[in-house]
Amino acid sequence: MKHYVFTLLVLLAGIGTASANIINGTCGDNLNWSYDTNNHSLVISGTGDMYDYGYSSCPWNTIASSITSVTLPSGLTRIGNYAFKDCNNLTDISIPEGVISIGDYSFENCYDITSVVLPNSVVELGSGAFENCGDLSNVELSNSLTQLPWGAFYLSEIKQITIPASITAIGEHALDRCENVYLESSVPATIYSNTFKSDVLIHVPCCSVSTYLSAPIWQFLNIIGNMDYEFSLNADEGGTARITNSVCAANTIVIEATAETGYRFTGWSDGNTDNPRAIVLTADKSVTAQFERLYTEYQVNLSGFSYMECEQGTFYGPTWSGQILEGSHFYFRAISDCGTFAGWSDGSEESYRNIQITSDTTISANYTGIETYQVSITAGEHGSLTYSKVGAVTTCEGLIQTRAIPDEGYHFYKWSDGNKNAWREIEVTEDVTLVAYFAKGERGGWFGEDLSWSYESDIRQITVRGTGEMTEHGYGYIGYFEQDECVDATKVLIEEGATNISQSIFKSLRHLQTAEIAGSITRIEESAFEDCRSLEKVTFATPSALNNIGDWAFYNCHTLQNIVIPENVMEIGNGAFYGCTYLTELILPASVQAIGDNAFALCSRLNKITSNAVVPPAIADKTFFEVNKLTPVYVPKNSVSSYKADLYWGRMNIVGSETAVDNSVLKAAFPHKLFINGQVLIMRGGKTYTLQGVEVR
Repeated sequence: MKHYVFTLLVLLAGIGTASANIINGTCGDNLNWSYDTNNHSLVISGTGDMYDYGYSSCPWNTIASSITSVTLPSGLTRIGNYAFKDCNNLTDISIPEGVISIGDYSFENCYDITSVVLPNSVVELGSGAFENCGDLSNVELSNSLTQLPWGAFYLSEIKQITIPASITAIGEHALDRCENVYLESSVPATIYSNTFKSDVLIHVPCCSVSTYLSAPIWQFLNIIGNMDYEFSLNADEGGTARITNSVCAANTIVIEATAETGYRFTGWSDGNTDNPRAIVLTADKSVTAQFERLYTEYQVNLSGFSYMECEQGTFYGPTWSGQILEGSHFYFRAISDCGTFAGWSDGSEESYRNIQITSDTTISANYTGIETYQVSITAGEHGSLTYSKVGAVTTCEGLIQTRAIPDEGYHFYKWSDGNKNAWREIEVTEDVTLVAYFAKGERGGWFGEDLSWSYESDIRQITVRGTGEMTEHGYGYIGYFEQDECVDATKVLIEEGATNISQSIFKSLRHLQTAEIAGSITRIEESAFEDCRSLEKVTFATPSALNNIGDWAFYNCHTLQNIVIPENVMEIGNGAFYGCTYLTELILPASVQAIGDNAFALCSRLNKITSNAVVPPAIADKTFFEVNKLTPVYVPKNSVSSYKADLYWGRMNIVGSETAVDNSVLKAAFPHKLFINGQVLIMRGGKTYTLQGVEVR
């Protein structure tokens, strides 16, 4: 109800109301309008020109679809632009004598109007005046009109119309669906290629048939002189039919059928098979051209060309072989930069050819002054090429085009020359050796020059391999892999060689459960694993070069419960582990110097914190926001006073511990051993063991 009141107020703004069911206003300097909401009638009264309106600015625009009748006054001289647009329930319109001009799109989309009579006072009809009047089938034009403008009856289903002799120009799409056009003028009007549909029947004065048949554009239409009998011409699928001449005095027309490629003409619907054919009309008559599909194919072999086009598509040389349907046209041209063209094997010396296939055909180009190179273009394991070549190649072969196609379960990785595009266009100007490499996983891509990724859907794993920086990154609110078909990944494996995990790269992988991170990674950037809500376990290779965990790196990883922050980490960013509600134990290595605001906020299940740093790392007011203040924080025994004296650490439950060890002291005492999280480890034979001899994996 509120919406209705608002709409009505907008409608009534600036106009008056005569009674509860009447809406009225002005629509010209001396014209008024009134609309009766009971009977849905619109009445225009007064004299002179109606105002012109914009696309939807007519005062009754909001009720246009409700109007079922329109009454126009005898003193009206112009119907304005867009005046009755979208009055799609209006069934008829009576335009009074005295109207001189009908504006652009004045009756557009009046679907239900079936008949229009333009009085002889009308001298101007606007563009698109009756556009898209789908039911409009009967139209009488004014004898005062000199032209039908663009789209005058565009998309209107007019069966037939008479064009008065006064009209000298008919615009584009003016009568694009009309079936029969009767012309009173012996002089062809100016028309366009899309004024009429191609199979329209054009009826002209008998004395003017030859004039129309020689006039531009008219000559391609079905021109028929006004005869004593009606005639209609149609064509079945597979071809076209047209009237090529008519002799009115003898009631005779000449028709001709043309088959499309791959079809042949079989005859006319009345049994006659002559083509072309003359018909003497002794009664109304309708005939249809009939065609049948040709299924005869011929073998075509073409070599030495640069470009070829046929019904099967467009191809680039130098060779092609295939089956071509009888009657098909075959376009091809010689190679422009292949030595000197010396003609074709069938004797033609034209570099560009257009032939029709009527038998098996083999044609090759001849050239002189040709260079030869050795080429090897092949596919490695787990893939193939659309075109592979091993052997001699001449300059006549021009560009070699091929695409790397991976086997099922693999993806294209790169070419042996470092190119990463599966599709290659190779100009042979020297010896060439190229191999396409493929990697496991249906999908893959590149982060940088030497760092790539792949996804294996069977094990739902993203693998990062190679060396260097991840130059690709996420898109702020959306992670990089959320753009790809890898959103179901449950595991991320980053192999040795990568040096960083870039911003937002794995963000919002909601199914991700584990991440294995190589020891070569030096930093995890902002939001790298943000919102990975199923992430439970993150493991780092030992030893690890990681020194920085960026802002929001593991933000909202609710289920994360197993992560050991490796030695060498010096900084943990703002909100890095915010909302990791299942994290129960936290061990901070001796290397940590700073922990950002909200870094471990809402980690409400933390029941044990160990900091191996002798000097309390810098933290902020909300670093451990909502962490239970009674949770014990174990620190090196000799550092208890330092932690308690710190503004923010001092708020926590600081406990001295023998297990929270100053690693710098241990390293000085045992230079050949590893010290991780206060534990002494021994390196032997490339493996790591505890002091009790248990191997650490």
